[in-house]
Amino acid sequence: KERNESGMICEKITVTDMIRWGVSRMRKANVHYFYFGTPDLFVTASYLTFFVLNLPYDYKNLVYLNSKLEKHEILAIKKIINKRITTRLPTPYITNEHWYGVPKITFYVNQDVFISRSPIRHKLQDFMKDVTWNNNKVLDLGAGSGAIGIILALLNPNIQVDLVDICPKALKVAQINIDKYNLGKRVKCIQSDLFKNIKNKYDFIVTVPPQISMEEYKTISAEALHEPTISLISEKDGLKHIESIIEEAPKYLNSKGMLAAEIGNRLPNLIKAKYAHLKFKWFKFQKEDWIFSWKNQDIKNGRKQNEKRRTL
Repeated sequence: KERNESGMICEKITVTDMIRWGVSRMRKANVHYFYFGTPDLFVTASYLTFFVLNLPYDYKNLVYLNSKLEKHEILAIKKIINKRITTRLPTPYITNEHWYGVPKITFYVNQDVFISRSPIRHKLQDFMKDVTWNNNKVLDLGAGSGAIGIILALLNPNIQVDLVDICPKALKVAQINIDKYNLGKRVKCIQSDLFKNIKNKYDFIVTVPPQISMEEYKTISAEALHEPTISLISEKDGLKHIESIIEEAPKYLNSKGMLAAEIGNRLPNLIKAKYAHLKFKWFKFQKEDWIFSWKNQDIKNGRKQNEKRRTL
């Protein structure tokens, strides 16, 4: 507490106080953390508070946490946290800023794009080492904001990346991010329904396709309802897009090119059953298979073996 100009005792409200208030308010309202930070909502409250105050995101810095806030700052923090509660907008849509984590850079996002949160981000550097480089071309299929493809371009200054998406509005967002990192000479946008408008061949194709069914869509959180449905729903029980990609990818890969895809934890068993002849390499997330990769020569060899079995 401290005294104001008239000598009356008034409360001293700090950054920490507002973070605590934000966590309490959001928990009371049963807000879903929506893959931002942790379910306890502390990271959400901290981030929104620091965003409003235009402070660096160092939530442990006592200089910031113990700082007294002005009335207008308190009102601004309350406004943004109340917006998160009442609209159920995902945090990145509120701030138009998304942290993808590898490396720790931010991307511009709005409601025209899916909020990238795929665990494939943890494997990107490993995939890049496993690629047999021929023409140094990479395709990010269903790119949305362009996060995955741009990270790959930042990891390897020798590659050219095509960001492909069916939605023109999504590609406008991707272009903003290309310009943000001055990658216009190496990264470009292509509007296409999967491979329809693709002419090149690639050393590496990476994708996180739509992968949920209509039944699953009926059960998603209020936050996810703000994302473009075209980025979420795939026909045939969530399999339409990934099946098309598996069937078509060999034509767009170089002879030793590689495909990597993240398809969640429900589809892997279905894919394994249908494409038993293909040598998928699976990677686990939360102790379940979520991601696969496979190389073009393995695709061709698998198909030959499958054809032989059919003739026997």
